[in-house]
Amino acid sequence: MSGANWLGTSYPSPDSLSSERLKKMQLTGETREQYEAMVRERALRDQAAPKVGDPAPDFEIERLTAAGKGSGETFRLSSTRGSAVALVFGSYT
Repeated sequence: MSGANWLGTSYPSPDSLSSERLKKMQLTGETREQYEAMVRERALRDQAAPKVGDPAPDFEIERLTAAGKGSGETFRLSSTRGSAVALVFGSYT
């Protein structure tokens, strides 16, 4: 197994990971088998994900106020068809 394109991902193969590398990746409590299962799961999930250049899937979400509370209004992506839209993804975790 090559680390360059393992399972069609950019993840290194588990055989190429030293204990020090696992520690840097904060995977010290996981076994190589658990790491491999995680990468396989992500690779399967990513196969169904939109590719660069594909249209974004339609969705509807509640708009938030500046204070981060729900406004009661909704936004549907398809309502903006033909207009430029910026989607910002993030996490506070």
